[in-house]
Amino acid sequence: MTESGFTFRVSVQALARFCCQRGDLNPATERSPTAREGQAGHQRLQAQRPPHYQREQAISLEFQGQLCRWTLAGRMDGLAQTAEETLVEEIKTTYCSAATLPPEQQTVHRAQARLYAAMLCQHQDLARVRVQLTYLKLDDDTTFAFDETESRDSLLALLGDCRQQYTRWLDAHCRHLQRRNPALERAGFPFASYRPGQRSLSVALYRALRDGHSGLYHAPTGLGKTLATLFPALKHLGAGTVRQIWYLTAKNSGHNSVRQALSRLNEGLPLRLLYLQARERQCAGCSPDPATPCPARQQYFDRLPAAREAFQLHHRFHEAELAALARKYRLCPHQLSRDLLPWVDLVVADYNYVFDPYSRLVDSSGHPRQIAVLLDEAHNLPERAREMFSEDLALARLTTLRRRVTDAPLKRRLGRLQRTLRAIISEPPAHLTEATVEQLGLTAQAVLDWFSGETWLLFPEELFEAIMGLWRFAQKAHQATTEDALITWEAPPRIELFCPDPAPHLDRVRAELHSCHYFSGSLLPSEFFQRSISRSPLPTQLVLPSPFPPRHQCTLVAPINTRYGQREQSVPRITGLLQALWRLRPGRYLMAAPSYHYLNAIVAPLVAAAELPLLLQPQTRDAAQRQAFLQALAQPAYLAGVIAGGLFAEGIDLEQVKLDGVIIIGTCQPPPSPQRALIHQHYDSDGQRGFDFAYRYPGLNKVIQTAGRLIRSEQDRGLVLLVDDRFCHSGHQALLPAHWQPQIVQNSQDLARCLKAFGRE
Repeated sequence: MTESGFTFRVSVQALARFCCQRGDLNPATERSPTAREGQAGHQRLQAQRPPHYQREQAISLEFQGQLCRWTLAGRMDGLAQTAEETLVEEIKTTYCSAATLPPEQQTVHRAQARLYAAMLCQHQDLARVRVQLTYLKLDDDTTFAFDETESRDSLLALLGDCRQQYTRWLDAHCRHLQRRNPALERAGFPFASYRPGQRSLSVALYRALRDGHSGLYHAPTGLGKTLATLFPALKHLGAGTVRQIWYLTAKNSGHNSVRQALSRLNEGLPLRLLYLQARERQCAGCSPDPATPCPARQQYFDRLPAAREAFQLHHRFHEAELAALARKYRLCPHQLSRDLLPWVDLVVADYNYVFDPYSRLVDSSGHPRQIAVLLDEAHNLPERAREMFSEDLALARLTTLRRRVTDAPLKRRLGRLQRTLRAIISEPPAHLTEATVEQLGLTAQAVLDWFSGETWLLFPEELFEAIMGLWRFAQKAHQATTEDALITWEAPPRIELFCPDPAPHLDRVRAELHSCHYFSGSLLPSEFFQRSISRSPLPTQLVLPSPFPPRHQCTLVAPINTRYGQREQSVPRITGLLQALWRLRPGRYLMAAPSYHYLNAIVAPLVAAAELPLLLQPQTRDAAQRQAFLQALAQPAYLAGVIAGGLFAEGIDLEQVKLDGVIIIGTCQPPPSPQRALIHQHYDSDGQRGFDFAYRYPGLNKVIQTAGRLIRSEQDRGLVLLVDDRFCHSGHQALLPAHWQPQIVQNSQDLARCLKAFGRE
């Protein structure tokens, strides 16, 4: 914001889409070129133009509204001026032919080309301009074009209409900002005092946002980190330091903490929110069959302008308002949330909408460098990021694809790709080289090029999934670096492009944003998460103690060998320990084990003895069974068995369930695998402790996260029982939170003594 009002910068493409897009919302049935493919295609075509042809010519115009000033800017792909004529060329890359190109796309592309020509008329006072829209078909490098000469009056009429529409829209948006910003400035912290450590977190994040720095914050459970991070971020939103806040969670259940925090701040705060969700959750009744198109997608862009105008009347916009708007104007709620994305204040979403190359929506806001990202439960990010930047390709999928197609050239291309994969699997390269990556990418791309004009959604599901998997793999191959790795599997035969170190990828994304702030109740050890998230130290780092007195938690260690080879022998000692605990102190206990097999082995003798009530985590994803298990946790006494690192061990809020204890079997280290071996090797070569990065640190983090289910309020007290002899070692104990102060119990007498002492405190 300046003295003359709010300022905005708008791309020519964004203006064309906003003002000129009409017709149906078509499903993404054709493969779209990637940014890399598009750039390379532009350069190939521009290189063929005559010497006087000027590439990538920047152009801009400024406009003034009642409350704002905005700049329309872009780059003309081509400008050629002679004594006879002026040519403005807009180049688009595609995999469609002239016959299959969606008319809705063509309308927007043509408007974009005409807007560039109109801007040039304004700058140079031209009487007419030849406008050429050229499509480069990437699979065979052929072109088709739409060419017409337009008068100055015709072009300026389009520009004037778009300017008027967009200025009116921006002025309406500014009226929302005029109401929002003072309200955020006046908003006070919703409680009379901060919890211990809560103000330190809030102040540290406020200063980091002010300075444009990113940060890493270890904020233990119970500190109130959602409120402590949102409050300073909203203050900076009101001050104009940032234009939008993205609050990221690892699971949809994390959305509830944001709802609660905002309701505590001020129920009537004039904030526009979006909770981004997958299409299946928002459009549950929408048929995937193209033969029965969804009515909400037909003429979608014809009805969208009226819905946008109605949106501007809402200074407070939440989930209910989005649903009502979609119903009233018969619009797809999933797409509507995407179209309103640039105009909301706060976005609550999954990690993948910022970091995943295939789900990334943060760029759709139009101003990524003015976006502050708050990332909750950041201990999940390293593993989630590895998944985002890795991909595999199974030979069986190619075999299925080759068997189902009838086109001879396609069969030959698939055969070449199959042979390439078999050769790599039979003789795996010692290191992933650029030549191997290029060979895989180009061979996969050759297959994909055949599908360029096909409607993928019309294929049988099995075939469609095979093509999409091939597309994802080809793109990962293009993006892979020599720091990534190639894993080969013989049974069943497949290869995997694996990302052992996500930090460089995360660094690239963060560099495009205002700042990223990573926080969690278990970011220990700090060095592990710092290096896993970023190649260089983040400017702001904060480790806060637990907000609750250490005496509220009794931490005990039972030195039982739970290593994989000793698990069968450990079962009698563990069950004896559990029975002794129950006799001494019955209550509500959560027990986390590393696997279902181990959990069942421990529970079996307890079931036979029928001495204590048992609950077991369901092994399926059935929502009804999950809900039944959660409801059962309200019972007055039980031993509930769950899987360490799973949903029930750390992914749900048990604030309403007051546990008496958490029992953790083992160190929760991930089992050995080719992927873990590569992580070990990578960090060793980088001068880090490779074994710790691959195994020990991730395991201990699960231990800390699971134990965090116990003390969640000032009234909570209870026991953390660590069952593994490795917790007796100083190397492991040094990595545990300082306030745990573990005591070793060798037998039931030690257990009784420690519990008695804890009861007296």
